[in-house]
Amino acid sequence: MEELAQEEKKLIDHITEYGWHVLKVQGDDSGPGFCYSVGLYKTFDVPELVIVGLPLDLGHEIINIIGDDISSGKKYHGGKYYSDIIEGYDCYLVSVDKSYYKEYFGYGIWYYKNEDFPVLQCTYPDKDNVYPWEWSEDERFYQPLLGSDK
Repeated sequence: MEELAQEEKKLIDHITEYGWHVLKVQGDDSGPGFCYSVGLYKTFDVPELVIVGLPLDLGHEIINIIGDDISSGKKYHGGKYYSDIIEGYDCYLVSVDKSYYKEYFGYGIWYYKNEDFPVLQCTYPDKDNVYPWEWSEDERFYQPLLGSDK
């Protein structure tokens, strides 16, 4: 059997211990940083999560908050607003289109051995409570929408 890389072993260990693992991907000239989960679908039969454009530690924390809610029985659905994720703001969950999977969810594809897992993007407004689908095209670089629920 092929020996697992350190990150792959950590991912499997976290899923076994906690039910999911969060990966943090640094931004670059082609797009902002993002965080995503692997394991929620296997453990709880719910979509994986992605959050784009926030500082990576904050994105990680938000995914863990949602993951903790899921582990306590709460269900989240695409196409809905949620007021209890980020204090003072409503987050809107978008069902991610599979055309983004290769670009965003490499370890998810590796773990599930295919692209047959759902993902929800947790979107959030700016400080003026304006959502990314209302932003200019240039502003959307910082939080691209990965689905079409809006």
